[in-house]
Amino acid sequence: MNYITNQLPSRIFTTNQQEYLWFSGTSYLGMPHHQGFKENFTKALIKYGMSWGSSRNSNIRLDIYEKAEIELAKFANMPAALTVSSGMWAGQLVINFLQKLDTKFFFAPKTHPALWNGASLQLEDWEKGLNYADWASQIVEKVKECKAESIVICTDSVGSPYVEAFDFQWIDELPEGKNITVVMDASHSFGIRTSPRSVGRFGVRYIVTASLNKAMSMTGGVILSDSETVSSIRQSPMFAGASPMMPSLLETFVNSLNYFTEQQQKLSKNITYFNTLIPQNSFLDSIENYPAYCTHKSGVHEYLKENGIMTACFPYPTTTDKPVTRLVISALHLKEDLDKLAEVLSSLSL
Repeated sequence: MNYITNQLPSRIFTTNQQEYLWFSGTSYLGMPHHQGFKENFTKALIKYGMSWGSSRNSNIRLDIYEKAEIELAKFANMPAALTVSSGMWAGQLVINFLQKLDTKFFFAPKTHPALWNGASLQLEDWEKGLNYADWASQIVEKVKECKAESIVICTDSVGSPYVEAFDFQWIDELPEGKNITVVMDASHSFGIRTSPRSVGRFGVRYIVTASLNKAMSMTGGVILSDSETVSSIRQSPMFAGASPMMPSLLETFVNSLNYFTEQQQKLSKNITYFNTLIPQNSFLDSIENYPAYCTHKSGVHEYLKENGIMTACFPYPTTTDKPVTRLVISALHLKEDLDKLAEVLSSLSL
């Protein structure tokens, strides 16, 4: 069932005069409702207006893009960053950049469509139907056997919408002497979990793409990699020909770094507190220090709704799959919200 509202949900969702506690969405840090963040955006909007309708490679350039990209790289603990209009475009721009005549693409299970190309729709037999652990146990040997001039391995940083932790030890085991690039879509972890760059070793190029419209609450996307790679992508025709994200949002980000830290701390405390309220053998699947909880258990969404709590519930990955109930803790939630959620979940599991 779809619900229509004329208000942006915060910790409360209202529709048809019915009020629910809101435990859904991807605004993990709750930035759209942060007063200081909104004030900074208002000031930036007055300064820059609604958009910058020009190529980033034009002879007239706004310095806020470079300033913000320096801060985004620091924020992500990566060497360099490049912003674009969306997370989907960030992924597609990278895949197009890497697409050469003799390039072999490998795709991990559940890789986001932002990283798809034609090859991703024609997976090899060994890739079909595997879970992530089984795929990871085979990918190193498959790369060793590959004769292509360039090899690109695409993966997500965390399972979504059904939450799942991925082990990236396979990156450290990739063979030397090959031209290998690992591309990771970190849209659902950017801003709340550090991407696993530390497991990558010298000799493997590492590129991270992400939507900034989830935890960061900014309409746009980002590409993160080494300086040489980012510079090369910036010079590509597909980057030069695309409109950039709103400069006012990037000005807001630069002026709100302390607010992001503040909200990260609130979110972490909320996750820790909620985890103390639910039993270890809960029917909810979750991963460490992550705000999303999922289950295939039937009736959970409906029961929570009956008790004044709204979650997301939909079949995934196809319309014929079992529905996934996904509930999300945000930095906006209060202690009493989490107590209420835990109480209702407890009564459901009795």
